[in-house]
Amino acid sequence: LAFLQWHDASTIIMTMLAALGFLCTLAILVIFWKHFQTPMVRSAGGPMCFLMLIPLLVTYMLVPVYIGPPTVTTCLCRQILFTLCFTICISCITVRSFQIVCIFKMASRLPRAYGYWVRYHGPYLFVAFVMMLKVVIVAGSLLITNISPTTRADPEDPKIVFVSCNPSYHKALLFNTSLDLVLSVVSFSFAYMGKELPTNYNEAKFITFCMIFYFTSYLSLCTFMSVYEGVLVTILD
Repeated sequence: LAFLQWHDASTIIMTMLAALGFLCTLAILVIFWKHFQTPMVRSAGGPMCFLMLIPLLVTYMLVPVYIGPPTVTTCLCRQILFTLCFTICISCITVRSFQIVCIFKMASRLPRAYGYWVRYHGPYLFVAFVMMLKVVIVAGSLLITNISPTTRADPEDPKIVFVSCNPSYHKALLFNTSLDLVLSVVSFSFAYMGKELPTNYNEAKFITFCMIFYFTSYLSLCTFMSVYEGVLVTILD
């Protein structure tokens, strides 16, 4: 039976990278918490920073559900918890990229619209709307797909049997993450519009770089899943 095991080299590397990402994110969260009242943290988003960082911590903690023989519970965690947490994070990034352009380019032209956006907590309403939409998408995919684990013989060596989530899981995963792809395109567009901001205000440049990296990883996942169906697909998931 073939599946990701803890002693595999690829699993060890993935776990170490996840642990490093978790520690770095946790350190940033602690720093922001200790200096929450400072202008630096408030200009970076204030409470929105915690709404972005906490789900990112949860995604790092979900790495163990990808290791070992898959079960119905682990397949559900992959398809529900991971995608929901990642959507919260990327929707917060989308809000930040919008606010960058809004503050520097739209606030002076449309002061009334910007006032409504701030007064009625526009960023949090947007994140809540995206989350409700994502819940509907995930619930719909669960109703039409089978997530129970399956076994499949290796076409090159019939003695090896791959144990994985149902093949429809990968289709549902791509469908669930399509909303994240749309958000990343919107975030990239707003951040790119802010490329003419002052050189000392580099948040838009970092968001642009991160979204390009996300596009690359998403396309790599789609390409790899279309030509390969082995155990390593789980790492890319």
